Amino acid sequence: MELIAAWEAGTGAERERLAPALEAALETADPAGRYALAERLAELDDHRHAAATHLAAVLAGQRRALPAEHPDVLETRAALAHAERDPAAAEAVATDALRAAGPRHAATAHARLRLAQAHERRGDFAAARHLLRRAIPDAVRGIGPDHRRTAGLRLTLAEVYERDTVRYASLHRGALRAYRSLLGAQRQYHRTIESLERVHGPGAPIVLATLERLADLYERTGTLGVATAQYEASLQWHEMRHGPDAPETRAARDTLARVYLRGRHPERAVPLYEPVHHEHEPAESEPDEALDDLAEAHLAAGDEAAAQEVYERLFLLLAERDGPDAPETVRYLAEVAEAFDEAGARAVAVGWHERVVAALTRAEPRDEAALSVARGHLAAARDGAGRG
Repeated sequence: MELIAAWEAGTGAERERLAPALEAALETADPAGRYALAERLAELDDHRHAAATHLAAVLAGQRRALPAEHPDVLETRAALAHAERDPAAAEAVATDALRAAGPRHAATAHARLRLAQAHERRGDFAAARHLLRRAIPDAVRGIGPDHRRTAGLRLTLAEVYERDTVRYASLHRGALRAYRSLLGAQRQYHRTIESLERVHGPGAPIVLATLERLADLYERTGTLGVATAQYEASLQWHEMRHGPDAPETRAARDTLARVYLRGRHPERAVPLYEPVHHEHEPAESEPDEALDDLAEAHLAAGDEAAAQEVYERLFLLLAERDGPDAPETVRYLAEVAEAFDEAGARAVAVGWHERVVAALTRAEPRDEAALSVARGHLAAARDGAGRG
């Protein structure tokens, strides 16, 4: 079925777009097709209740025609437990599948995957990790390394390892365990990517999405060189597949710009913001965060005039939306003043501090405490500008 193939090769965003078509196809599908469609639709929180309704109907029909521990019944029970986010049902079907079908059967791999995801949702990462580390070797030996259940088990274990990495890194003497968890996540991502490339081809969206997850892991752990190379390749792929102005391409562009800024390459980040924010006139729908990132990129590159221009542009948008003296607008003025202070552009910062003081002076009722603090910041900025 074309819908199923598109789903399997697609990313999260593409699967969201496919969801209405999957729901429509459910109404006319035969029982096997109905199960296949609903089981995939259950992955999406906004559609899992509709999926659960169809899975319950499929299960009722199977129970009338098949033994209670038939693999098809076990598969549908696992899918229904996942759709309903029912951990007790997930545990029950995992136990039944292991006893009836054995550890290497596809139904057991499915049931274990859903139970591990239930553990993960509850925050019991130790239980999820223990289960997955037993389930993956069984799945590889039974249904093979390229089966979608094996890939699902690997990706879930990678997520658990990622959480472990962050958790251990925050603990005293947790650096070694954090590093081991990081290596575990990387290993699972690499093996999943190899499998997905064999099944769907190296240019499939699901392969790119998994590579981006690996790049995100590298970025969050400070390995910016590898992350940057992957994000550069991702941006090129999105530009070719979706075009330069598609939401996916803009998101990839902003991600790469953020990584450039973290790696202290603002001169590379600025051009990535320019196509989006200089080809169009300011509009209410233009994202505040992206304009702010552009201004920060200019400031990091030492171009104070360009940063000032973008900050002014964003101020006009906020003033029009909320009012020039609204608390949100005044807070923004203070943040800009602080940004110029931190960049050492004290003369420019003085002007923004003066605007903060003026806005707080006009406010009714006047917040004397906030005004006193703002005046102190203005005095400090003037003093710093005088010394500079």
